[in-house]
Amino acid sequence: MHLTISNEITGQIYGPIEINDDMKLEDLIALLEVECQFDPLKNDLYINMDILDLNKSKNKILSEIGLHNDELLLIKNKIQTNNNPNNSIIPPGNLDNRKYVEEFRKQLNMSQPMRQQLVTQMPELDSILNDSNLFYERMGPIILQRRYGGFYQQSLNPFGIPQDEYNKLMSNPDNPINQKRINELIDQQAIDEQLRNAYEHTPEVFTTVSMLYINLEINGHPVKAFVDTGAQMTIMSTRLAEATGLSKLIDRRFIGEVRGVGRGKIIGRIHQAQIKIETQYICNSFVVLDTEIDVLIGLDMLKRHQACIDLAKNVLRIAGIETRFLSEAEIPKGFENEVKQTASKTLSKPTTIPNSTSTGGSVLVNNTNNTSNVNDHNNIPIQQFPRNNNISNMKSGISGQSRNNILSNMNFPESIVKQLMDLGFSRNEVIRALRTTGGNAEYAAALLFQ
Repeated sequence: MHLTISNEITGQIYGPIEINDDMKLEDLIALLEVECQFDPLKNDLYINMDILDLNKSKNKILSEIGLHNDELLLIKNKIQTNNNPNNSIIPPGNLDNRKYVEEFRKQLNMSQPMRQQLVTQMPELDSILNDSNLFYERMGPIILQRRYGGFYQQSLNPFGIPQDEYNKLMSNPDNPINQKRINELIDQQAIDEQLRNAYEHTPEVFTTVSMLYINLEINGHPVKAFVDTGAQMTIMSTRLAEATGLSKLIDRRFIGEVRGVGRGKIIGRIHQAQIKIETQYICNSFVVLDTEIDVLIGLDMLKRHQACIDLAKNVLRIAGIETRFLSEAEIPKGFENEVKQTASKTLSKPTTIPNSTSTGGSVLVNNTNNTSNVNDHNNIPIQQFPRNNNISNMKSGISGQSRNNILSNMNFPESIVKQLMDLGFSRNEVIRALRTTGGNAEYAAALLFQ
């Protein structure tokens, strides 16, 4: 082991000195007499602020008296008593925690060599040395940890808190503030117990779980697809659409924006594309996004083909066949970060409105695939709007006086009116737009933005 000796009388520091672990204390004293000017008759030897009894411990080996590697020993003059020779100074070991730390602080203030050595290890020591409260708060746990041999937190009280705080709480446990603190400590004990049990019995919960991916082919192009039961739509990246030759089939009338935790731009929709999973060919539609993820399989595809995720067998059953989920090593690096971003965007399926070449009122009357009934407007997400040419056709086609007369007395749901007003328009503008569009909230929003 290595020991450092600080002679407070001469101001010199010796060491680190290398000695054997099985050396006896009397041999160490002899070494200190020769090397460090230690005089047992005039000087005391301190370990962790405690005076070492040289007579009782001289035949013990160093490890038995509590000396460890990199320990600091202090040589000081013996304390002289003035009046009563039987009067003895209370050793630091008999002090309570706060006084013990305060005594340590005073000794540091009086010992320049010791302070300099500790400052090299703890640069903040100089700034807190003159503040007893701050010193106790910052250095107290470290000093007391050394005092109790590494069992400070566990040995003092059941809560593992400083003894002074524990005594204060127990002195008046019925105090509301103390009761609150005690309840917090009890709850923390329960949390710590759960954490220990989790580390022991379910350590896997502290690791990263791989997401679910499968192999498939689109137009002969192999793809690693992410299976996400939390997404409503199945998506394809623009990059994969180009690589598989499907970009020419993108219906760009279905442009828009997906809003969730983040936002994503919808390029369009591929209405039908063939996918090969194992030996089975299935047909599916894709929303095309500008994303790094090649394919994200959402609930629309899983439900349509009655898919079943079997985690016991680690397979996906879909369209009458089984395909295994990929292992973590088979998932491309950096893939999951983009998956998390895109999956959060597809939590809510947007309502898309394709552009139409129709003119006049036929946009409202004949577009049954994308226009809701007047009485079915609750919870309509206002997310995508037609292009400008469609809006101009809409304006011209619904400007007849007879239609305005029919819709003048129409009552619109207050939730729809408020939803449109939240976009920044007045109530009169919203009502006028709803009347113009026959009560369709999406068309009204598009009209208001023109």
